[in-house]
Amino acid sequence: MTISLHLPNSASMRSIKFAAVAAATAIGALLIAGCNPAIHFASLPAATASAPTTAGTVPATATPGAVPAASASQLPISVESDSQMQAAGNEGPSSSILFPTSCELAGATITAEGVYTNGGFVPNVYNRYGDIIVLYVLAAPSPGYAEGMQLGVSDVSESPVLGSPAPWHVSLSISPSAGVPARCVVAAQPTHDGQFAP
Repeated sequence: MTISLHLPNSASMRSIKFAAVAAATAIGALLIAGCNPAIHFASLPAATASAPTTAGTVPATATPGAVPAASASQLPISVESDSQMQAAGNEGPSSSILFPTSCELAGATITAEGVYTNGGFVPNVYNRYGDIIVLYVLAAPSPGYAEGMQLGVSDVSESPVLGSPAPWHVSLSISPSAGVPARCVVAAQPTHDGQFAP
């Protein structure tokens, strides 16, 4: 019985040997780079330098071309005066019970926060009117809008009941097409929910 062996020719043996040497060289370079952080980070493309590695992570601040997250900005905030309330048809108790502490714009969301005046005591009359804390967002004054055009108002479902635990907060979303928010106003707004006096 005859057994024939098919051996590769010398040309294919040389190409296999060359590929093996090239692979060994590449693996050796990676091992050396892994032991030397300076070489390791310098040899990585910018797109992968921020990816976590088993040896550690690259801080986000060190990533070339990184785009920082949008930061929040503070808007001036005030309380609607009694005369402004009456001009708007709001005949409920004064909004002076509100003491806003901030109004923050983050992306398209505006959030106002605050506490209550008078040591946090909220008279029962606000409960009888079913008052909620409403947030108004206004643009800068412009011709025909001395106080600024109203860009948005908080929805009843997102407006806390006046007398809810402090600090209170109320939010609304503004579409970029509505305009540029310039200031915030909060008010005690009656819902006229039927609540009987004690």
